[in-house]
Amino acid sequence: VTLDEYTGWLEEIEQQPKWRAQADKEADYADGNQLDSALLQRQAQIGIPPAQEDLISQTILSIQGYEAATRTDFRVTAEGGMQNQDLADAINFRLNQAERHSKADRACSEAFRSQIVTGIGWVEVRKESDHGKFHIRCQAVHRNEIHWDTMSREDDLSDARFLRRQRWMHASRAAVAFPKHRELIEQIGRSGAGWWNQYGVEEGGQSTGL
Repeated sequence: VTLDEYTGWLEEIEQQPKWRAQADKEADYADGNQLDSALLQRQAQIGIPPAQEDLISQTILSIQGYEAATRTDFRVTAEGGMQNQDLADAINFRLNQAERHSKADRACSEAFRSQIVTGIGWVEVRKESDHGKFHIRCQAVHRNEIHWDTMSREDDLSDARFLRRQRWMHASRAAVAFPKHRELIEQIGRSGAGWWNQYGVEEGGQSTGL
């Protein structure tokens, strides 16, 4: 990817619909945080205790329970009749082993909660860097880390021009990952709050006031 192409993607992301702040508020509601700070302060001043009738979180938990109760293992079926069944059984054994040890079910459940609360959820499947653990790791990814081509029309984004993940970490950790660029990373990492937002693509992840 060239610098000009990547810059064009950032500019396009900046023009995409602003939905992440609303999704953050929806997630707060689902977590039971449904009263804003100003309202709580006014209630406290006149002696009204903070009271709310939380209907959303219980509904979300019920839907999550249904997902857990109806969950099935990944399964490979043989094409061509019984002649390939032994191979399918062997693949199923390895697949189910990976499903358990990589914590795929937990990751999918966390992404499912994000889907029913905010409309979208992501799961990362990658190699485990710790050689003492299972070699594959599945983990739910927060929605605000992912930007994608909203012009895509396929459900699996197979026709998308880009899918971008953004993660922020301490400069010292990034310097360990890229030792050749340690000096530059440490200089940039101390440039103050908001330096990363030069293209205006940072939306969401802020306080909702709830």
